[in-house]
Amino acid sequence: MTARSLQALYVVVKRANHLKEGLHLVLDVSHAVVEPAALEQLRECSASHHLPAAIDPLQSECQLSIVAPVEPVAAPRARRLAA
Repeated sequence: MTARSLQALYVVVKRANHLKEGLHLVLDVSHAVVEPAALEQLRECSASHHLPAAIDPLQSECQLSIVAPVEPVAAPRARRLAA
């Protein structure tokens, strides 16, 4: 997941958040490849209890928990081929 693709996820979270007042949403990205910037954005939303204003201009309360990947994403390593 990139910071750019995260915008589509926010739209889904907004829809789910409006289904029922007081709903607690859990995003399990523990098995996903998540860029550090995207994970930081998710954590900020969780801490502030709001989605970005561009997604939710009314800034509705959003109870969001993140289940993060165990290991941070590292840049792909070049593979060596045996000669």
